Amino acid sequence: MRIWFNHWFSTAYHLIRLMRAGVSEPFFVLGSNRNPLALYREVCDEWHVEPNCTDDDEYAAFCLDFCREHEVEIFVPRHRLIALAERQEQFTRQGVRLLCGENTALLRTLDDKARTYSLFEQWGFKCVPEHRVIRSVDKFRQACEELRSRYGRICYKLAKDEGASTFRVLDETFDQAGALFRVPGAKIALVTAERILTAYDFAVPVLVMPWLTGPEISVDCLATKQGPLILPRYKSDHRYETIRFDGALMTLCQQILEHLRLNAPLNLQFRLHEGKLFLLEINPRMSGGLQLACTATAINVPALALKQLLGMETSWSYPGWQERHVAHLEMPICLGTGEGDFP
Repeated sequence: MRIWFNHWFSTAYHLIRLMRAGVSEPFFVLGSNRNPLALYREVCDEWHVEPNCTDDDEYAAFCLDFCREHEVEIFVPRHRLIALAERQEQFTRQGVRLLCGENTALLRTLDDKARTYSLFEQWGFKCVPEHRVIRSVDKFRQACEELRSRYGRICYKLAKDEGASTFRVLDETFDQAGALFRVPGAKIALVTAERILTAYDFAVPVLVMPWLTGPEISVDCLATKQGPLILPRYKSDHRYETIRFDGALMTLCQQILEHLRLNAPLNLQFRLHEGKLFLLEINPRMSGGLQLACTATAINVPALALKQLLGMETSWSYPGWQERHVAHLEMPICLGTGEGDFP
C-alpha cells in the first residue's frame, strides 16, 4: 500500500508515526512539500519537492500526475484540499482513494468563516458569535465602533484564513510609546489596521467580532460506525493542554457532526466566553495538534481513519477519566543523515 502526504504542516510527522503504529499492514509513505527540509520528511520512505503551482487546476493536475507516476493508492491531502476533493472522481478512476470528505459543496462553505456562520445560524445553532462581514474600510470602521461600544475589546480576521495568519486584536495602546517594550503578537492599533485595509481589495471579506476571553478549544472528530469520536483539547498559555470530556461541549459537537455528516477526520474550533461556547471555525482535516489528544487518550485517530477508508472496522473506547493534561514535548531532529543530502 502506497500512501502520499502532500504539502502538510510539520506535525504530519506525528500523523504518519501514528498511522504506522496503529495499522498492522505495512505501507510505503511518500511525502512532498515545497520546503525540501520539511520535518515529516524524516518519517517518509520517499521524499519529493513540490512545484509552486499558482492555482487549483495546475496543482490538481500535478497531483493526478504524481499519483499516476508513483502508483499512489491512498492520498492524504492538506494543501488545496477542497480543490482536490472536488476532483475525487478523477482520482478514483486512477485507483486512488482520498482521505477527505465527499460533500464538496459543504467543504467550500466551511472554507469561508462567514458562510459557515450563516449556515449554522440557518440550522438554529446558538454558538455563532456576533460578527460583521465587512467589504470596505468605512464599514470596517463602523463595525469596530459599534462592537467596541458593546463589548470593549474586538478582533478581526479574513473570512478565509488558515492558522490564524490574519487574526488581529485591536489594542489602542500599541501606537503609544509604552508599546516599545511589549511584544506585539497579534495586537494592532485601529489606525494601523485602517491604513492597511485601505490598500486591500476585500476580495475575501473581513470578519469583525468581539474578542472572546476564555480558552480556545480544539476538538478532533471522526464519524465511525461505532458512533461519533470526539476528542476535546483545551489550549493554554502553559506548556501543556488539557483533554477534558465536558458534557455540554460533547453534546454540542455531536449535534454539529449530525448536521455535517462528513465521512473523514475534521477539527472543530471553539472559544469560551463568560461560560458560553462559541464556534470559531471548522477545519475538514486532521489538526496540527491531534497527536496530543491521541497520546493522552490512547485513541489513534489517524489509524482509525485510514482503516475506515480501507473498509476495515476497528473498535475504540474513551478513557476512564474525565480530564487529563498532556505536555508539549520538543524533540531536536537533525535533518539529513548522510553527506551531501542537501545543498
